[in-house]
Amino acid sequence: MSFKPDYGLRLLREGVSPNVDQYFYDFCLYSLSILGLGQYSTMVDMPYAGEMHALSLDFDETHLAKILVKVPEQLRASLAGQLAADPATPRTIDIDGVVRFGVRARLGAIQTVQRESFVPLVVQEIL
Repeated sequence: MSFKPDYGLRLLREGVSPNVDQYFYDFCLYSLSILGLGQYSTMVDMPYAGEMHALSLDFDETHLAKILVKVPEQLRASLAGQLAADPATPRTIDIDGVVRFGVRARLGAIQTVQRESFVPLVVQEIL
């Protein structure tokens, strides 16, 4: 199985500073990964330089609350129920549909999982 190149790692290797804001005005959330209590992530495909990359976006409980405001009520209730039932066990919740929102993020620290390195973008603000 071959992985897509990592968007954050590519930006970092091209000299983009971690202090530079990255804006995504129509970010699409298809799934929500629980990393631990109050820590979340999602992954999407992002075209860059003519190639699809994997973009990982990390955020906390405060940002999640602002994202959930943009979710239709029935879906919000379902997600809230799943999160309340077990808020800390690492897992991924697939979303029935797509949640669109704007986000300002910055490059995070290099992380390595199973010999694969990546750089998540860390949410600074939900727009």
